[in-house]
Formats: sequence, C-alpha cells, structure tokens
Amino acid sequence: MQIKRMGVMNVTPDSFSDGGELTAATFQSKLTSFGPVDALDIGAESTAPMNAPISPAEEWNRLAPILPLLKDLNCPLSLDTYHPETIFRIANDCKGTLIWNDVSGKFDDSVIDFLKLNEKFHYVFCHNRAPSRKLTATHMQYLSESQGDAFMDELTAFFLPHIHPRVIFDPCLGFSKTYEQNWYILDHFADLQRRIPHNRWLLGLSRKSFLRKKYNLSLDAKDVLDTQHVQEIKRLIPSLKGEVWIRTHRPEIL
Repeated sequence: MQIKRMGVMNVTPDSFSDGGELTAATFQSKLTSFGPVDALDIGAESTAPMNAPISPAEEWNRLAPILPLLKDLNCPLSLDTYHPETIFRIANDCKGTLIWNDVSGKFDDSVIDFLKLNEKFHYVFCHNRAPSRKLTATHMQYLSESQGDAFMDELTAFFLPHIHPRVIFDPCLGFSKTYEQNWYILDHFADLQRRIPHNRWLLGLSRKSFLRKKYNLSLDAKDVLDTQHVQEIKRLIPSLKGEVWIRTHRPEIL
C-alpha cells in the first residue's frame, strides 16, 4: 500500500474551506507550509451546493494570476475542474505530469482525448450522479436511494468499465451522497477496493461537511476539523490497498 498526499489550494472567493485565502502573493508561503507533497491540487470553482456555477472564462480569469507560479512546481500539478476547455488550455503548455481532477463523473470523449495527449497525464474519475457536465455543481439534487450493499453495487458498476492505468478512482465523498452514504463508503472502503480490480484510488474528506457534522464543528473550527481528518485517515490506513491519494488542505499534518 502506498499513501500519496495531494495538497489542496483553492483560488475561489466562495469556498467554505479556504475561500479568499489564496492569491499570487500568498501562494509561495502556502506551498512552503505544505512541506513535501506528491501533487498540488488547484481549484478555481467551488462546487458546494450553495454556490452558482461559473463559466470556463471566469474560471480561467481566477487561475491566470497563479499560472506563472505553477511552472516552477517540483511536484505534479492537479487541476480541479470539470471544464474540458480549462484542462486542455493547461495541457497544451504542460511539460510535466498533469492530473485532471474532474468531479463531473463523465468519462466522455474529452477524457479519452486528454489521456491520449501525453503519457504523463492522469485522470481522476469521480462518482457524481449529476446527468451532465453543465449540471455538475447541482450534484446534491441527484441522490441515490440505495443503501448498504446495494449502494456499493452502484459504485462498482459506475467504476468497473473505466479501468485504465492512468486513471485514479475517487468515490467523491460529499458529491451526490447523503450523510449516511458518505460514512458507509469510508467504513466499507476495503470492500469497494475488493470489488474493483484497480489499484489507484483517491479519498477526499478534508473539511467536508459530513465530517463537520459528525464532530459537531463549525466552519471556523478548521484546526480541530483538520485534526479529526487525520484521525479518520489513520483509522482507514490498515485496510487500504494499492496506491491511495489523500486529498487534504493540511498535508503537513497528515
């Protein structure tokens, strides 16, 4: 089993986890605080249900001040976007390893074209029940009524057709899922890994609302929330298999 740390930075004014914190001026100090990471994940749109979606043009305008700083990264870049227009603009200039962290849940032609561009490009395939890329941010309107093993059957059927050596599977905690379904995935993640013959996974529960709810924490209690996140990951580690990326806002404490 191999744990990899993916540090998260959001160039967003409305992300509940770190909205408004990252600018070109604060980027280097934030990156230094992370310590060594296996990838840096940059996002420019908050897909929390309370926020309206933005256009690819607006997403690019938010990314533009940060992009020159990313060229000197000493780790792979992960871009958190569901807009193909954005990832291909990045890909055309990228010489190193690039990860498309796509929360849309749509393994479409754009994904296939992206993987064909470069053998150094990787793709995070996320579970999201929204019916189209355009409706990605409305994911909480598309919940499954399945529970327990039946819910695991759904996840298995969703991922199985898309096994690829440069694809990372992400159950996408917090997306299209009830509180109970999120915790069921975490408590039975070993079963999900057993069902699917694939050894590359991502878990992203850092600062998620279902984690706050379990420990009755406010949005301002980030330090306590981050500590609880570490404890949840430590609880999971003995049962994990293969390569597992941990997407976290505080990689330095993981």
